[in-house]
Amino acid sequence: MASCPKELERNGPTKGMTFTREQAEKLFENYLNKKLSWFEIGEGGLNNLIFFIQCQNDDEQYVLKICGSAWTKIKTESEVSAILIVHKYTKIPLPKIIAYSSDKTNEFGVEWIVMTRLKGRSLRSSSKTHDIWPELTIDEQKLVVDQLVEYASQLQKSIPRSNLIGNYKLNGEVGTNSEGMGPWNNYKDYYNDRLKQQMKILNEDPLFTSVRDDIMKSIKEFQTFNLPDFSDVPNVFTHNDLGVQNIIESKDLNINGIIDWELAGSYPVCEEYFRSYKPIIYNEQLTNYLYDQLEKKNVLTPRTIKHYSLLKKMSDLLQSVVPWYLTCLANPEHPTVEKELNQARDKVILLVQQIKQELQ
Repeated sequence: MASCPKELERNGPTKGMTFTREQAEKLFENYLNKKLSWFEIGEGGLNNLIFFIQCQNDDEQYVLKICGSAWTKIKTESEVSAILIVHKYTKIPLPKIIAYSSDKTNEFGVEWIVMTRLKGRSLRSSSKTHDIWPELTIDEQKLVVDQLVEYASQLQKSIPRSNLIGNYKLNGEVGTNSEGMGPWNNYKDYYNDRLKQQMKILNEDPLFTSVRDDIMKSIKEFQTFNLPDFSDVPNVFTHNDLGVQNIIESKDLNINGIIDWELAGSYPVCEEYFRSYKPIIYNEQLTNYLYDQLEKKNVLTPRTIKHYSLLKKMSDLLQSVVPWYLTCLANPEHPTVEKELNQARDKVILLVQQIKQELQ
């Protein structure tokens, strides 16, 4: 997924959201019968606010995760259910769920999760002073990859597979994705529904007026293509954001845990490679090493997944129709916007032609 240019401002899911120590004290007292002794604001992501908490007479530390305003129930329950499933079927270290609410009509007006805090440090940070990954040697990075491969193998091989595509519900069944669509019985329906959603935004958002006709022309051409049915691409349990920013390491580079399971679910095996393993895959040597180790564990990789090249281009096409960072803009008049729109249009046109050539 492309990153948002720094000069563009978005009214994202956490825009204008706050959660105070006083609210956290009330939450912990009401739901856990605990009193706070320490409260710290963490480095939240695009979709959530994060707080670190310690309580009186308690050696455990906790993470309080406040879900952003753009989703209702699905992401909170997806994360809780995914963590419970991974605990049940694997030996992967990850937080334990202590309490949660997926009902925004609660006294705080937000969805929240309290989970245990893993000891260690994230390998990736937006803060240069805390960004550990670039400081590691190639051998140290390979040490991390080795452990990650073991856990990726457990996710795919130890957790029972489903014929359905979507996130997990609290009852363990596969339900909708984070956007409330699905579940799906096959890849074509899964892809086409998301393409229709992107086309809806393209046609309704005035921001895309200047490039809409050109993009729609390419999409209509793409829709005439005779694509494979992709029935030979299996579904597996997928983290969907398995990058080093979500790996918690000890100082001796042992993985103490993997975090951020809100996008996890039952998805085609190719999907993990569209979103995960960053920035590992930005280094050719590490990419080959990662795939070598995964294949030794009999885990499918882009080198062994059928139709992977085609699937990757189709995924890139889907994301390029309406780049996520051009939605909900606070400064849509910024000159960067026109540049990004033109780049998206040109990429859509190019990808459709590349897909056409690959199908010939």
